[in-house]
Amino acid sequence: MRYSAEKAGFHFIHNKGKYSVLILVYAISITAFMSCLNLSLSCAGQLQAIRNQTKAEDVELSFSGAFGQEYAITPQDIKDYPEMEEKLFYFPYRDSDTMDSDWNEYSYHCCFLSDADFVKLFGMERETGAVYIGQDAYDTLNELKARAALQNEYDYLSYYFEGDTAYLGEQQIVDLTKVHLLDEAQGGICLNSSMPMFSMGEDQIRLSDCLILPLERMERMENEDAIALVMINKCVIASYQGERNDENITELMAFCRLLAERHPGIQYGISDRMLSLEKSASDLMIPYQSLLLAAVSMLLIIMTGMIGVFILILHRRKKEQAVSLAYGATKGQIFIEVFLEVFLCFAVGGLLAGAAAWYVTPRLRITGIGLTGAWHSLTAWCAVGITLMEAFGISGIALAVVGRENVAGTLKEL
Repeated sequence: MRYSAEKAGFHFIHNKGKYSVLILVYAISITAFMSCLNLSLSCAGQLQAIRNQTKAEDVELSFSGAFGQEYAITPQDIKDYPEMEEKLFYFPYRDSDTMDSDWNEYSYHCCFLSDADFVKLFGMERETGAVYIGQDAYDTLNELKARAALQNEYDYLSYYFEGDTAYLGEQQIVDLTKVHLLDEAQGGICLNSSMPMFSMGEDQIRLSDCLILPLERMERMENEDAIALVMINKCVIASYQGERNDENITELMAFCRLLAERHPGIQYGISDRMLSLEKSASDLMIPYQSLLLAAVSMLLIIMTGMIGVFILILHRRKKEQAVSLAYGATKGQIFIEVFLEVFLCFAVGGLLAGAAAWYVTPRLRITGIGLTGAWHSLTAWCAVGITLMEAFGISGIALAVVGRENVAGTLKEL
């Protein structure tokens, strides 16, 4: 074994020029394979995570059309379709946006929640008639109160304050001394916007920016001119909290048809964010799986070429092998010698490829689903397996081809 290893090392050093080229070619091909496999495995993991999340996340209703002046879904719509009352999470809101003469903007969301939906959102009962507010919305209203106390003739804030009570026109909005502040966890809750363009979750409403009023306050604020000037858009987030099955989807589509009849200027649909994201991930995997297939094809082509190179090298060495056999060497020893020589070539290339893939993988990104490549141990095991298979395969094939030469005839030539 030691003698075979020494001979393999001698031949490796003696042919270092040829082997350097082979090592470089192999390193490039295995680097491409390992990097593509890492990215494909990362993408597969992301896709599985999306599928797991799909089982838990609600199906959203989507709306499109000119609905800024009306709510896409009203409390009356839900009452008239009682099957929806228990399954639909209903979150109507209006955006308050006002600015002073110094271009300071004061913005928050004025939201309305039924007691049942309040429990769904926060997992606790609401005090009767209580007003809850996120920290950011609370700070905005206090800044607005301070500005209103000092406003000049150029300000037109719409809001005015009597002590800590904020008014829009004749409508009292909130008494800041009687609100319940949301804690950090509650304020950190994010809800997807109802607009279809945001169905992938790029835009979300943080409850920290919300003033949450009882649902019955929504009707009282409908006909106030001052409110209409400041809180123009009437928006809704609505998500269906039933299981994803054909029966429930059919029921949801029937509700959409009812809404379309009542609000003809609006188009309704089902915006299943997670299924859309899953489809995007699946579609984005296709080109990277093609790259992985191309890398595997490149490895096979390079392996075929290396078989030819080693057959040529061993053919030139047939006299040396014949003498070794004549002096008592076995075919097993010759095979070990050739295997070690070939394996050394692939091992060096594999180590270089591993280092290169370790560097390249984190720089591979799939922007459509926000995925960055990550190293997977399976990739290293695959590379080791490929290296051993190619070393055994090439050395075995090369020896089988060269071994057809008649050793006795070769010795006569000496």
